[in-house]
Amino acid sequence: MLKSMIALAKMHFNELNIYKSSFYLFTLNRIVEVIVHIFVWQAIYNQTGDAGGFTISQMVTYYILVVTISPISLWGINENMARSIRNGKINKELLNPVTYFQYYFGVNLGEIGFALVVGSATFIICNIFWSVQLPNSITNFLLFVIVLLLGIPITFFLQMIVGTAGFYTNSIWGMQILRKAVISIFSGLIAPITLFPEWFQNLANILPFKELIYTPINIWLGQVAINDIYFIIAKQIIWGIILYVIAKIFFNHAVKKITINGG
Repeated sequence: MLKSMIALAKMHFNELNIYKSSFYLFTLNRIVEVIVHIFVWQAIYNQTGDAGGFTISQMVTYYILVVTISPISLWGINENMARSIRNGKINKELLNPVTYFQYYFGVNLGEIGFALVVGSATFIICNIFWSVQLPNSITNFLLFVIVLLLGIPITFFLQMIVGTAGFYTNSIWGMQILRKAVISIFSGLIAPITLFPEWFQNLANILPFKELIYTPINIWLGQVAINDIYFIIAKQIIWGIILYVIAKIFFNHAVKKITINGG
């Protein structure tokens, strides 16, 4: 099973990386995003002297990291799932020796692998032009990586829920836009959570999206106590289980309603 998922991940990674121009264009797009974010927040900081409790140096680091790691949460398999439903390929996917979830988890790992390569290139290039604040200890860096990795099952099961909606509608474009919008708002991608109203912050503390971007970056910056990180990890595990159960129940019901359009 594990070998099959790794093989699927490698295959999908190679598909994404087959044209080197794609890598260069994705990386350039990421760098442009960094520039826009930094210019905006520098203007805000110069006008108000405040950036949600961050210094301007921390805010520069924050958005370089946002652009570096956000594809892990936002990119994914929903387009692949929708395409396979429309063209009938799902008929073969359901008959694979690996389960539907395992198949797409392998594909998702390939997507994440490509996102990490693009993100790493973006980070290295941005570090040349701006002074990126590095973690103040190996422990902080390791905890940053752990929390980031624990976010992968959360985003995957959420994508499975959204993708399964295509079994009913044959189109998940609207659901996919909604998924990305919710993650962008509640993860701290658009703006740090501390800039939102208190009720929003309380809601963000309950939902799992804050741990996808905002929390790991704050761990990187040394702004999260070690004891709090244990609670964060427990929260991620609980949400991963909840979303898995919801995804499985939804899938088991939806697969009975599927209509094959081709294949």
